[in-house]
Amino acid sequence: VFTNRNHIGGASVIAAVRPTEIMEYGEAWLLEILALYRLPVHCMTRAERPMSEWLNRGYHHLSKEALVSTLTSMFQSGEIDAYHDDDMEKPATLRQFLLALGELDSTMHCGVTQGGGKRWEDLAEPDWSRFFEDVGWDGENVEITAATRDRLIELVSNADVLWQCNMSVAEVSITQFTPWEPLAWKTLPSGYRASVRYEQIPFTPRPREEIMQEHIKNRPRYIEVRTWAKSICGHAYV
Repeated sequence: VFTNRNHIGGASVIAAVRPTEIMEYGEAWLLEILALYRLPVHCMTRAERPMSEWLNRGYHHLSKEALVSTLTSMFQSGEIDAYHDDDMEKPATLRQFLLALGELDSTMHCGVTQGGGKRWEDLAEPDWSRFFEDVGWDGENVEITAATRDRLIELVSNADVLWQCNMSVAEVSITQFTPWEPLAWKTLPSGYRASVRYEQIPFTPRPREEIMQEHIKNRPRYIEVRTWAKSICGHAYV
């Protein structure tokens, strides 16, 4: 069973329900973020720069005490882990993880385990054939990776609404590789990758009303192309 309620007034509210479990919004937000990204631990409790500012994906709206308590519970249940190194060969203990929270010189990072990822999958019901990533934007080229050739072509064909730029499908050379690890805890049989040239769509000064109307018109297509899983926090897309 999956359901969402709106987040109101900064309080934690019910975000997802399974037959034996009720998850608060803050925990659901953390589970979703840590399923998608491995985060630097020292940034997670910094009041002067909350995660909402550097992630741009909503916010957990937990007090520092509630945040630490929730992270502790998730760590103890084996849903998240922490490592001292990028190669993920030096796991951190819970005590080391808690000590690293807020330490500016810490190199520790955390994310979901395979168990935590499975819990997120049960709620978000991801369609991995639609997952994609875009990296290395340099003003001329970007590397796009997707689970299928058709999905990669779909992304390139909708670059105007996804990234506000133009790309040509005719110029795309796609390479298949295997296996593909789209996320640290997830492995897919194969992936398709292409280095794609792009041109940014120049901004044309227009009346605000005209810009808003265009945004409203393009929003459904953006969400349709962008979406590959449900957001367990009630966001429009993952």
